[in-house]
Amino acid sequence: MATAVVNKDCDLNCPICLEKFNLPKKLPCLHTFCELCIQSYVQASETTEDTKFFRCPLCRFKIEWSTLSASEWTRSKLQTDHMILSLLERETNDSTPKQVYCEPCKIANEKNVAVYHCRDCKECFCEQCFNYLHKRKIDNNLHTVTGITPDTDLKPLEMDEPCPLHSGKVLEVFCFDHKKLCCSICFATDHRKCDTVTSLDEIANEKIETFDIDDFLNQLSEAEQCTQSAKDKAKENLGRINSDKESMLQSIADIISGTKSHLDTLHEELKLSIEKRFSDTENCQQFDIECLIAFQKTLIHDKSITEAIKDHGSIRQKFVTLEKTKDTLEKHFQRLCLAFNFSDAKKLVLEIEDKLKDVQMLSKLASLELEQLDENVMTDIKNTLCPLGFIGDHVTFQGSFPVSDDSFPQVSDPFFFAKTLSKWRIKFYKKEGKLSIYLECLSINCTNSSYEVSAEFCLVNQTDRKNDTIRRLSGTRQFCYDSRCWGFSSFIDWQMLEKEYISNNRMKIVVKVW
Repeated sequence: MATAVVNKDCDLNCPICLEKFNLPKKLPCLHTFCELCIQSYVQASETTEDTKFFRCPLCRFKIEWSTLSASEWTRSKLQTDHMILSLLERETNDSTPKQVYCEPCKIANEKNVAVYHCRDCKECFCEQCFNYLHKRKIDNNLHTVTGITPDTDLKPLEMDEPCPLHSGKVLEVFCFDHKKLCCSICFATDHRKCDTVTSLDEIANEKIETFDIDDFLNQLSEAEQCTQSAKDKAKENLGRINSDKESMLQSIADIISGTKSHLDTLHEELKLSIEKRFSDTENCQQFDIECLIAFQKTLIHDKSITEAIKDHGSIRQKFVTLEKTKDTLEKHFQRLCLAFNFSDAKKLVLEIEDKLKDVQMLSKLASLELEQLDENVMTDIKNTLCPLGFIGDHVTFQGSFPVSDDSFPQVSDPFFFAKTLSKWRIKFYKKEGKLSIYLECLSINCTNSSYEVSAEFCLVNQTDRKNDTIRRLSGTRQFCYDSRCWGFSSFIDWQMLEKEYISNNRMKIVVKVW
């Protein structure tokens, strides 16, 4: 008998209720929950702001849900996770193994047990039909034929995956130039001139697989282990923060023990400052730990699903799942790094004033500064994810911004450069009839931290892309504590901007950092 049972380690349980998924729904961050579970979670997370939002229970990604009720939003706006449904259905259906019969014999109203399966013909054959029918087909020697055993999976999991960018379209091709899964619209608009674009059917029909799902699973396991290590280090750092706080407070107490009222006043001010700074730092560190836990859950979840697809998915589905998981991991890793407060290991250092004894001259007792340490908890995670191919040597930011007198100055949303593990944003000013554009590094919070990058700014011409205004920073610029911004104080004349670069009161800009 031929059977196919879903991997027992496959996580088909809702992360909220810990039971089997019931009406699985996908959030925009691609994490899946029961419909009723996520509905209850959304209701409990409702804010008092005009725009309602909540954060994914796993990755903490911020998700807006407008003015609909939680039940309406989960029912009408969230996609059903058909892959999870298929895996659940397979788990149910495969609990009772079924006899497999010869397809040609069925046509003749005969019932003979099949012993061979041809992947190319997509048929099962008994011994006689295999010898007298299949072997007489043209090029039958090129077909992939396997014997049917109790472990043979005759119906590998496969489905049309929806395009995340274009509603109603399914993924059909893969662009090897950009390493992206595409629907027909993606291909026509962004990949029409690419050199290597192959349909998923062609990839699935290749005799030799163009991907290694076992290697991918190994890399996921390694990334999970590195995330666990980073989480442990973050917890250790949290303990060190508490210890350092007590040590600093004690040192200050020892110094001021012999002073009178003025020193006591400064002492109390410093105590309050330290308590607040360490409280803020502890909260940030605790948030980092939660982010790492969430990312670890994502890795475990992706690994579990990928293992299930490895055992039961078609070659096409394996490939699609692998590439989708890569793409999802890229987004979650970027979100992790953007949300991470202590991507570099730091500690608060107390700098005591030299003239502490001359209390009448002092306005403060000490100051707290973040000191850069050698270790970076994100580096090992990045290094394990590098072989997956989505951490490139550059990052491209694209954005559309309002243009009016009251819209300046303004800044873009942060974006992440994985190669340097750094956060960036674009700043805009209107100065003396000119548009000023700057690149700002957001990861510099210590006097001894710096990043060296190059950058190219492109202001998109709304009528003819050949007339885009492109300017590049000369050479490599060092972004450091005293020089966090580089750019152009006079990027383009305002009259020229209004003439050719504004549409619907908005301008578009593309910035490449490498």
